[in-house]
Amino acid sequence: MRESTFSFWQDTNFNALPDQPLSATGNAYQGQAGEEESWFYEAAAEDGTYLNLLLAVYDGEGRARLTLARTGQEVLTRDITAPFTAASTHLDVQIGYTHIRQAGDCFEVQWKEGEMDLDLKYQPLLPGWQPGDGRINYGEKGNKYFIWSVPVPRAEVSGTLKVAGDKKNFKGYGYHDHRRCNFPLAQALSEAYLGRFYANDYTFLWAAFRGNRLYSGQEITAMYLAKDRQQVLSSGNLVVQVYEQENRDGINYPVEIDLQGGSQPPLRVIIKNPTVVATGSISRLGARNLYCRHQGELKIATQPELALAGQGFTEALAVINDQVYHEK
Repeated sequence: MRESTFSFWQDTNFNALPDQPLSATGNAYQGQAGEEESWFYEAAAEDGTYLNLLLAVYDGEGRARLTLARTGQEVLTRDITAPFTAASTHLDVQIGYTHIRQAGDCFEVQWKEGEMDLDLKYQPLLPGWQPGDGRINYGEKGNKYFIWSVPVPRAEVSGTLKVAGDKKNFKGYGYHDHRRCNFPLAQALSEAYLGRFYANDYTFLWAAFRGNRLYSGQEITAMYLAKDRQQVLSSGNLVVQVYEQENRDGINYPVEIDLQGGSQPPLRVIIKNPTVVATGSISRLGARNLYCRHQGELKIATQPELALAGQGFTEALAVINDQVYHEK
């Protein structure tokens, strides 16, 4: 059972419940009225190539954004706004010329448009995870919510990537999560971070959601640690210290973060030296995203202390509007 904390105003599910198992149906399109639902995929290749793909659906409309960063080259970003199709029994979502689906225990990602042709397979190395049942409740009766689950904490990623006729094999590691929200985030949040950190065979995931003034700036956190192919811990006992921030395109992002886990044994992750990959948004509920790559170190207070260098990715969410955002 995971270690947990309890906050009187919104944490009744996210950190007060034992972790609930994920299912293929839970990662499928849920189709709840008034809800924005999104699926995020990330991958980093051995040659330094980084990409992510975000698909979001809301009020009958689908949006998708592909970001591709290659060493020494301009970052490429492509957007789609189109009707979507989606299955409700398992993950299978298509928006225009992008398609994500689950086939058995494997996840497939495709983007085929003009000069961009992406075809990747994610083979999970770890079972899916979510803190509690993944839900943070807001509002007087908890009828506003944000749900975050991670069907793929870490995966082997392979496939092909073609840009302007230049086709290459892609091989690396990746991550996939699923998010659902039924209100403009600025009504409850001031900012949020979602992070991934990899050090040899260790996988560390973390999240921090900071409430706005209405919620007295209270912070809800979660962390996950796995070694090899086995989960080691899941806990809400995480202290997030941001020592320095910079700003890109109106979004604050951390230059150095100290993450201290009140787990047994205690752990610490220090994240620094960020490189901003991209910024932007396709959300209709007021969140803008910034993605950065960073270096860092994982320390676990064993005897003797374990200290491993690694790298990871932090996603900063800036909430900008307390109304539904209609910009195309």
